[in-house]
Amino acid sequence: MKLILFYLSCFMAFVAGHMVNYSAILYSLEQFDSSLLAGLAYGLCFGPPIIFGWIAGAYIDRYSAKRVLLIAQNFFVLGGLGMLYVMAYQPESSIVIFLISSFFVGIAWSFVAPARFAAMTQYVSDEQLPQSTITFNLLVMIGFGLAPILLTQIQSVFEWKGVAITSIFMFMISSLLLLNAPNVHERLSHENLKQEWLGCFDAMKSIPVIPQLLFSAIIGYLLMGPMQVILPQVAEQQLGLNTIEKGQYLGLIALSLIIGGIAAMKLKGIVPIGKTIIGMLFLCGISMGLIGLIETVWLSCLVLVVATTLAGMVVSFIVAGLQHFTPVEVKGRVMSIYTIISQVISAMAGVLAGAIAQGVSVPFSLYVVGGLFIALTLMLFIKGQHIKRFDSFS
Repeated sequence: MKLILFYLSCFMAFVAGHMVNYSAILYSLEQFDSSLLAGLAYGLCFGPPIIFGWIAGAYIDRYSAKRVLLIAQNFFVLGGLGMLYVMAYQPESSIVIFLISSFFVGIAWSFVAPARFAAMTQYVSDEQLPQSTITFNLLVMIGFGLAPILLTQIQSVFEWKGVAITSIFMFMISSLLLLNAPNVHERLSHENLKQEWLGCFDAMKSIPVIPQLLFSAIIGYLLMGPMQVILPQVAEQQLGLNTIEKGQYLGLIALSLIIGGIAAMKLKGIVPIGKTIIGMLFLCGISMGLIGLIETVWLSCLVLVVATTLAGMVVSFIVAGLQHFTPVEVKGRVMSIYTIISQVISAMAGVLAGAIAQGVSVPFSLYVVGGLFIALTLMLFIKGQHIKRFDSFS
């Protein structure tokens, strides 16, 4: 029962979190009419982990994942309240308040995401951890994909204020579900941050597949930022979709990520994990460029489904691999690095894609990101000897 409550709490938090992220983008495009500002708001939602993520990882290993999680989730509420204030009253300093609110959301992501991953060990055995991690990651991806559908439906009826209020209440319920969660924790070290991180890096050097999995995560998350910043513009400008149709187009991400997560569950004991990760990353990069070329709705939908299904499988295999190989004494720090990658790389790619879209064109921004994606995957293929030998979780 406690595991089910944990999954439910995660699901609500990630749906609400991605609704806030999409609000930062779509509200900026609608009210401030700026692709660059949309990318900046998204960057502030996901950029702070590059600073706070290092503190988060050490604190999780010091004090317990549950304690860090429950404290940090309040920053989601603060960010949502700031956005609600802008949406309700539209003060003269709307842009500044909106960006500060996005920054609070970024602080929350810095601590909440790695804390949830680290907390998994409180609920399942080591043997069950890969399967449970893939299930957990499936909920993350469903939240990422379901958020734009819920957002557009709520926004069409209750306007932007309704979106913010819904997100705030979901965060609060998510926290309440964890009040009685297990909290078995033994502080393994309490040195200064530098020494704790040097110890983590030494542990990673002794298990070289971990850095290579993290590098593959860097490549994979180049896809996420442009998806959130650029795909709404592709739907509107390139495909000519209205507001509801745009939400449905973005909602295809939910369906494909679900398929990708389920496929990862089914295939985890069949395919060679490392080689599959590299092959699917190549195909994701090609698909990104194709979306910039295609102007036919059905074909664009098909390529989007293929790209995000593969992305869902890749991310599931990567995070399950990290959980599988990482020793418990540094798990908070390693999962914090993964969180920094998942959020900072997404944010940087989103800012880059938004700037290129505004300065040149929407399709060209996808070509640039897709080309970078393929080049980095080729580097992983050449240098990633340890990840290529990663065949299974046994």
